[in-house]
Amino acid sequence: MLGRLPQGAETIAAVKASSDSGFSRARNLDHTINELKKKAARLGANAIVITQRDSPSQMGTAQTSGGGLVVTNNERERLKAIAIWVD
Repeated sequence: MLGRLPQGAETIAAVKASSDSGFSRARNLDHTINELKKKAARLGANAIVITQRDSPSQMGTAQTSGGGLVVTNNERERLKAIAIWVD
């Protein structure tokens, strides 16, 4: 487990989120964490504990309008967390 539950925390639910928006790895991570926080808040949680992180990277290609070829690197973040309530 990546994170530890604070003492006295009430577990609400397991949540997960992912991002493959094409941003940098750090920006994808920020976006994914924000999505986890939003999901947790909708369930009544006021904190999250990240339990799993997966950051696969995929190479791809894209054709340009001028007939050229562009190599892309699709960064992705996938996180799992526990939504919790802490007083």
